[in-house]
Amino acid sequence: MSSLILIIDDDEEDERDENDEPLYPASKGYKSFLSVADLQSIKGNLLDQNSSYSQSELLNAVKYYHENDAFLLFNS
Repeated sequence: MSSLILIIDDDEEDERDENDEPLYPASKGYKSFLSVADLQSIKGNLLDQNSSYSQSELLNAVKYYHENDAFLLFNS
């Protein structure tokens, strides 16, 4: 659970590659993961299902979304 992350304002990044991804993060060794808006949506979905979710459940929900492009549904 130890990873370096870089959060950028994508709208402020002018220099981009052929896939319209910002050049700066890649030049520093970072790879694109999810947008802040995606992470906020994942958290919101999780809160709707369980207002007292654990850090492990949040990480599982993020991983599931990243792998499946869909929200994780928990059994009530």
